[in-house]
Parts: sequence; structure tokens; C-alpha cells
Amino acid sequence: MPTVTADAPAHDPPAGPTRRSRLSALSIVVASLGTLVIAVALFQSRTSTPSEVQSVPAQPNTVSQWVTTPPKPAPRPVPAPATPEPATDSAGFVGSPARCDVTQRAVAVARTERSAIVVCRTTGGDYTYRGVRLRDGASLRLDDVRPIPAGFEARNDGTTYRLSPTELVVISGETLQSRDPVVEYRAG
Repeated sequence: MPTVTADAPAHDPPAGPTRRSRLSALSIVVASLGTLVIAVALFQSRTSTPSEVQSVPAQPNTVSQWVTTPPKPAPRPVPAPATPEPATDSAGFVGSPARCDVTQRAVAVARTERSAIVVCRTTGGDYTYRGVRLRDGASLRLDDVRPIPAGFEARNDGTTYRLSPTELVVISGETLQSRDPVVEYRAG
């Protein structure tokens, strides 16, 4: 059986909180209150309006100028010089490289804002593509042409020209180079 010494307590310490646990609880409460105070201060600083007043310089009195000076008329827009639309006939564009030979028949005549195109059919049933860039008159003649459901497709060294009644699409390799709406189209 255990013996009790004179210095040792005869019973276990009380089951209540110790001084150390009370200090820990008190420090948690103080830290929480501090955090709450900081959060409220930050919230108020974001929602408060600045108390600065900015001055605006006085404007001169220009009302008399508005009344006494008649308004200047707006300048009239200068129209862009009209590009004459190329004349066409049954062989394509008159006086242009976008025209079929005498032995050929035009099966498609088209114009975009930038190009004039004619697709010609030979007596042997082959097709040729003839296009002219309107800006500088550069012309293109291709013999690798075939009909497709939407119109015609011409090929030239990795570049494909697809002409339909609604657009001319130019693709180089797999990159779209241009897509121009057709402003005039006639099937022959």
C-alpha cells in the first residue's frame, strides 16, 4: 500500500482549470478581439468616402461667344473617287485580262471590290481561271481549275482560289489569305 508523506497532499489536485489553461484561454480571447478590431477598421476604411475636396478652376464666361459667333458649317465629306465598274460581255470583262479567248465560253463572271474574275470553258471541256486585281491591274491565269458544288476551285503552287456566287476565298496552304464578298456574279 502506498504511503503518504507529510509534504505530499493526501488527495488528488482539484479537477478545475489550472492557471496555465486559464492563461491560454485568455490569450485566445484577446487575439480574437484584436483580429475583430483590425477587420472592422479595414472594412470601414474601404467603405468610407475620401474627405479630400478637389478644386476645379473657374471657367471663363464664354456664353457671349456662343451667342454672337455663328456656328461653322460642318465640312462636306469628299466622296472617294469612283472606280468605274468594268464593262462585261459574254466573254468576261471588256479590255481586261479577265476575259475568255475566242474559242472559250465564260461559265462564271464575278467581281469583288478588289478583283475581276472569269472562269472559261474550252471546247474540250477544260476550265481556266482568269483574275485581275483592280488596284494595280496584276493578272493571274490558272489552268488547274475544277468545278465544285459551290462554284469553282483553281490551284496555283499551294494557293487555292475558291469562287462562288457569294465570295472569293484565297487560301495559301492552310492559311486563309482573304475572303471577299462577290458584288457581281453571272453564270454563263
